[in-house]
Amino acid sequence: MNLLYYLRVFPKLSESFVLNEIYELSRAGHNVAVCSVYEPTEEPTHQELTDLDVPVQYIEPPTPKRLVSILTGDVICHEVLSQARYRATLRQHLGNLYRADRCIRFVDSLDWEIDHLHTHFADITQFPAAYVAAHYDTSFTITVHANDIYREPIGAYTGPLLRSADRIVTISSANQQYLKDRFVEATPIDIVRAGIRPEKFDLPDKSINNRILSVARLVEKKGIADALAAFPTILAQLPDATYHVVGTGRQQATLQRQARALGVADRVEFLGTVDDKTLRRELAEAQCFLLPCVIAESGDRDGIPVALMEAMAAGVPPVSTRISGIPELITHDENGLLVEPRDPAAIATEVIRLLTRTTARHSLARGAQETVATRFNIATEANALEGVFASAQNKR
Repeated sequence: MNLLYYLRVFPKLSESFVLNEIYELSRAGHNVAVCSVYEPTEEPTHQELTDLDVPVQYIEPPTPKRLVSILTGDVICHEVLSQARYRATLRQHLGNLYRADRCIRFVDSLDWEIDHLHTHFADITQFPAAYVAAHYDTSFTITVHANDIYREPIGAYTGPLLRSADRIVTISSANQQYLKDRFVEATPIDIVRAGIRPEKFDLPDKSINNRILSVARLVEKKGIADALAAFPTILAQLPDATYHVVGTGRQQATLQRQARALGVADRVEFLGTVDDKTLRRELAEAQCFLLPCVIAESGDRDGIPVALMEAMAAGVPPVSTRISGIPELITHDENGLLVEPRDPAAIATEVIRLLTRTTARHSLARGAQETVATRFNIATEANALEGVFASAQNKR
């Protein structure tokens, strides 16, 4: 199958699931090309990117002079303009037509014709994916996650974008029902997990006693503030406990001030962005993975965090919360522990229980590894995605 991925940013560290997906599809023998609206501003360090060999095109920012190219391109036609019936500013419409034009020029330069077009996130900048699919009369699918469908205010364009797809992909049953209730009725919605490569996290046990680890963007929905609020209680029971936080984000300075205010800064280490080697070391040393996600004030929330899957694959049992699709990954007392969101006291209780009961912790670790290997494995999920693409093609 000849596949075009139209993405907002590629690659993006916080969206490793997209890289995993493209890597697996390419490894399975499909031709994959990527057209990205923006170049990454961060330096990705995933091994999958190093091993990936696919054509990638970045779109130059639109300028008045470049916008003129729309008039000499292939986007001013009924097939494309029929997909542009959504409420947006003139600037947004022109920008999307320009990006579609640039994407078409890129596709025309490839050595093969595309069979199917896929994108991730229901963002207004993803409309060119629908335009390009219409231009080539090919099937089009979109994967939605969480921020793009839950964070208020939802754009007036979201429904039209989703309805322009032949099929919608999402990562959890919770999302699937929400999409049916709020956005679409007739468009098929398939569940394909944002899987990982479990073998990448088959690590030797070098655990450090009472080491707790979080890997997350430092934003409200990840719940790191609640994790810090729970830590003094954990330290009161386990004075040698240490807490490592991998990741960056707009809350970093606030969280560091919180650690100082709680008197735990000497036991908490903020590691920032790390490469794969360092991440693997941190997972090998951790005895508990803590990610007490919350629903942010804006409505934003996680779907099923990939970081939880990676920790579970590494045999680090998680403590997380009962929101969104997380209970579809973690079954309480079978492969991890769950608490209600925004409850530092409950977080502390479950972390202490996990760290002080060695036999139970090892049992949860085995359950966690088995869950990821059988139900959240990118190899099987990429096969499922291939099936979605084929079904979308058959619909046309």
